Amino acid sequence: MTKHRLWIFLIIISIFGININSVFATPNLDSGSKIIFGGITVDVNETYENTEDYDNLPSIAHIFTATWCNPCVDVEHAIEDVANNTKLEMLSFHRFAGETEDPFGTENSENWWKEWFNDSLPLQPTAIINGVDSFIGAKQGSYENIFEVSKEKPTINNNEKTTIIHTQFDSQTSVFEWNITNSNVCENIKTFVHFVEESAYFPNGTNGLKNYTHIVHHVKELDGASGTADLTQEISQISPYDGDDLKLKIVFGCIKFNPDNPNSIQNENSDLSYTGFLPTTLIILGSALVYSNRYFLKCVD
Repeated sequence: MTKHRLWIFLIIISIFGININSVFATPNLDSGSKIIFGGITVDVNETYENTEDYDNLPSIAHIFTATWCNPCVDVEHAIEDVANNTKLEMLSFHRFAGETEDPFGTENSENWWKEWFNDSLPLQPTAIINGVDSFIGAKQGSYENIFEVSKEKPTINNNEKTTIIHTQFDSQTSVFEWNITNSNVCENIKTFVHFVEESAYFPNGTNGLKNYTHIVHHVKELDGASGTADLTQEISQISPYDGDDLKLKIVFGCIKFNPDNPNSIQNENSDLSYTGFLPTTLIILGSALVYSNRYFLKCVD
């Protein structure tokens, strides 16, 4: 290899090496912790309005299950026992993809699970508490494990002000309103309206549970810490499996950044994504200067 080609090769390698680091340093919302909070229950047949402190809201247990999943029964019983002794709200997602034995799974709810929990292939049984602590399998999903994490909710502010959550629902117009104040550690807040059937009887489930509870049929995602949404279309199209017990379970999700984590960022405008520009430029200029000087000296000689 000639010296000319060698210098070009070294320049290319240097540029690639610097910029590959900048790619991995590019800000990513997933570098923070996704947390879930809320647990507000609204009857679609009743007008509702409430203002609540964050500290008084229950912990949230998102459960992935199926009517044929035998180990899921033990986990769900453990979570139910914890719910009876603590402020814990249960939300059950049933498998949909390739499903032939479970009537409760929906494409919408399963896709929401995959997207929010970054889980391309959900496993059974899985319980995720407050969007943070994941328990997979009957051994992990024990009463003791779930009880401990359900007692403590993630912090969503860092000052003395209390986070206040105001929600309102008009059963006549199906309009839902929400407003969250003082959640200054949380960014990119989203509101999730879960359309939940409180209980359904399905004796053909091979895990023998027969009565299945807290079934999530649909999740509507709303952006922002405040806003107004018309839920008329969803309420008219979603039918409970049996009975008339459709409820709205309102939970909120956000990205909580950890300042002690070097991979955690504070905002989407971080300068990390530009760290490779200056070093790359300097390498190109420096290499070109060295090469031109050597070429000049060679010509002089």
